[in-house]
Amino acid sequence: MKKLKVGFIGLGLMGLPMAKNILKAGFPLVVYNRTRSKTKELEGLGAKVAQNPSELAKDVDVIITMVTGPKEVEGLIFGKQGIVAGIKSSTNSNRGSTPKVVVDMSTIGPQAAVKIFSQLGKRDVDFLDAPVTGSTPKAITGELTIFIGGKPEVFQKVRPVLASLGDPLFIGKSGQGQAIKMVNNMIVAISMAALAEGMLLADAEKLPRSKVAEVLENVPALSPFQKLKLSNMVNKKHPTLFSVANMAKDLKLARSEINSGSPKLPFLTRVASMYKQAQNKGLASQDISAILEVMKN
Repeated sequence: MKKLKVGFIGLGLMGLPMAKNILKAGFPLVVYNRTRSKTKELEGLGAKVAQNPSELAKDVDVIITMVTGPKEVEGLIFGKQGIVAGIKSSTNSNRGSTPKVVVDMSTIGPQAAVKIFSQLGKRDVDFLDAPVTGSTPKAITGELTIFIGGKPEVFQKVRPVLASLGDPLFIGKSGQGQAIKMVNNMIVAISMAALAEGMLLADAEKLPRSKVAEVLENVPALSPFQKLKLSNMVNKKHPTLFSVANMAKDLKLARSEINSGSPKLPFLTRVASMYKQAQNKGLASQDISAILEVMKN
């Protein structure tokens, strides 16, 4: 069976290794990134480079976006030289072709996902919200967990592409992939604050952080993600795998989804404030483990 031709937009910390894995799996690939220099490595590996999202969309079956947030995704899809413009052009020249699929793997929130799903549906374009978790290491190894919202038949169509990136889990209707990502990231943010507070308690008790980390590596209290961040907190260095700025954005999205009839979610409110504070103190580009640097003051 002929392999789907894939377009990939957004070659940052996550997007670049994801695009490489799509190529490794044998899918023909077209890429676009606002900073052209970030396309060079993929071009050398055999990917075609598009000048804009519109050009990319004309030439592929599936378009994947992996950027910062809802405004960026909507701009890429509906902008003057966006994905829709390219799809419209290719559809006019190939009447009767099967609908193209847009897969957004950014974290944009359920409301934005449902809005895009509806707007693209009116244009006979399929849409899946497919945010990921696993951070950069899992993006490199192709072991991301992918949360899928949308039509099950559309998911099955693009499943082989998504499987090249990790484990795609179909959650339910449009927006529900984003909804579970909100839940996941809220728990991750709270768990980072809990780990940081544990380290601060250890400091107060004059326990060496290295010894604390050695012990915590072997207890069930810590998640694998918390264990991944132990060395950051021991070494007081926070090389970025998932930035403070991105977590602050995701927590803000989660809070915006909560209406007046919902639970108060006090931990979400508190940890969102802490990440915003970290962002304001110049830690925006550092890893989320840098929340420790705010809490110790």
